[in-house]
Amino acid sequence: MRLVNLLPWLPGHSGFGSYVQRVLPGLEGWRLQLGDDGNAEIVSDRKWLPQSPPWAPRRRMRLLQRYSLVQHGVNLPDVLKQNSMSCDQIEVIYSPFFDSLLCWPNVPQLITCHDLTPLVASNSRKAWLRYRFWQPQHCRVATRLIAISRYVADQLVDFGVNSSAIEVIPNGITIKRPRVPSPVSADLLALARHDFNKNLPAMFRGIAKLQEMSPRWTGVLRIVGRSGRQTALVKRLQRDLPNPKQVQLIDTMSQQDLLTCMRSSLALVSASIEEGFDYPILEAKAEGIPTIVSDISVHREFHDGSSLFFSTADDGTGLAENVHRLLFDPCLWNQLSRSGLVLAERLSVETQQSAIRSQLAILAQ
Repeated sequence: MRLVNLLPWLPGHSGFGSYVQRVLPGLEGWRLQLGDDGNAEIVSDRKWLPQSPPWAPRRRMRLLQRYSLVQHGVNLPDVLKQNSMSCDQIEVIYSPFFDSLLCWPNVPQLITCHDLTPLVASNSRKAWLRYRFWQPQHCRVATRLIAISRYVADQLVDFGVNSSAIEVIPNGITIKRPRVPSPVSADLLALARHDFNKNLPAMFRGIAKLQEMSPRWTGVLRIVGRSGRQTALVKRLQRDLPNPKQVQLIDTMSQQDLLTCMRSSLALVSASIEEGFDYPILEAKAEGIPTIVSDISVHREFHDGSSLFFSTADDGTGLAENVHRLLFDPCLWNQLSRSGLVLAERLSVETQQSAIRSQLAILAQ
């Protein structure tokens, strides 16, 4: 049998949770997860629902959940036994998280590394310590690792993982609607928590320069994302703008409201200095919305030729000039809309699922 390790899945919306909900419906295997009662359970793929778990009712398990240590709070052999299963029956274990089941080092395991951001642009010392000293244990137990970009694969090699154990399988997306045929506003959208790696100060420099260079710009930049370590700085930068009302800080949006906002925006902007993939860029391209992105390795890997790039080290001129070009060059807007959609069509969820199934089949032999 195949076992899918969902014990690290945290309650609420997250990029990791979206990955599970997007990819797992196309993969076979029993799901190992926490149930509503806070106990580990095994659910067949036919009965499993792609819903994030609740917080466990007991304080100890909630604490283990918060720190992604749930596997150390349950007796996994007993969980198998309660379901009339044994470890000998497990052909392969797959984790959509950067997490091996450490109690079964002899079972073939495939785990996904989304990024190594905490080692490069950490938002907390806790995260840095976990990745520096604890994640190597998971890498040693894993038989193979999925990197979601060549950039992450190179980072894993520097992290000490043998290159022969790494398979690059990019994120995929499903195109559900016709692309937006033309811009309907001068608004901009950014999906970014107020964290260091999202580099919101560079975005504010660009908006300040845009307001200076293009006083006729009447749009609004909406930054959708939770508060973080840079929230106080972000609010100060907003107040210091020539026109602070042209930036809106939005903690969260419903999926429908976010979709409406994206499809009515001139462009999506990402100023990140460190990402493993940067999925919102692909989401925008699936809708036909042009993207203006920071000039970093992972952005170049996927988006060279279908995005506009800017340096995050300048005074904001690069970002401002790219917005100005989109405002006054409809041919450029249309070109980026079409080329972005072509990329989204190539990076499909079906292709991603097929590549993961192939890796699992190899390990199960």
